[in-house]
Amino acid sequence: MTLPPRRSSVRGPGGWVWRLVAAVVLLAISAAAGAPPDDSPGTVETGLFGLEARGRRFVYVFDRSASMAEPEGRPLATAKVELLRSLERLGDAQQFHVIFYNHRLHLFAPVGRAGRPVFATEENRREARRFIEAVRADGGTRHAEALAAAFRLRPDVVFLLTDADAMDDLTADESARLERLAGGARLFLVRFAARNDPSERLEALCARTGGRCLVIDPLALPAVDD
Repeated sequence: MTLPPRRSSVRGPGGWVWRLVAAVVLLAISAAAGAPPDDSPGTVETGLFGLEARGRRFVYVFDRSASMAEPEGRPLATAKVELLRSLERLGDAQQFHVIFYNHRLHLFAPVGRAGRPVFATEENRREARRFIEAVRADGGTRHAEALAAAFRLRPDVVFLLTDADAMDDLTADESARLERLAGGARLFLVRFAARNDPSERLEALCARTGGRCLVIDPLALPAVDD
């Protein structure tokens, strides 16, 4: 008697086990490639000046060089207001960290979590407000180490705000190093600058990480009490 052909085992090449394994592998590849977070619980959308991003862990990297005090203190004062607004949109399920920089780093360091992201509880946001309000503008501008410190924290999103001009742009070596460090983080850049004065490598780094850039004329910034 001729027996009917056997069906493929569930553990065979066409079985559900292999399909499940393939799905898991694809998810892992997407995560490693920096796929944007979905709308699952724990993610939230926040941003700066309308430049929006969704995630669970956010790092804010803000320029505090001397030029951020001109004209009339508006760039730094406006940046602080916008940063505080962005933090207010986070909840207890999200984490954040704040880095101000010139030629050195100035890190938000609440007790017990020095240099690390914290959950956006009301208490931690109050601590961040005190830290932010105390920041003053001075010194030069070095982007690379501030961005490297941010990427090492493995965030979903890095918001970089600077008024640096093209002469302060990343070097080719710095750009390549930062792209390697970025992992799955997306870089979103806000520049207080003339539109005909691009920071080409910073903007290219945004594009390569899946982020976006926004340029704002500093002369259009409103007067804000610092």
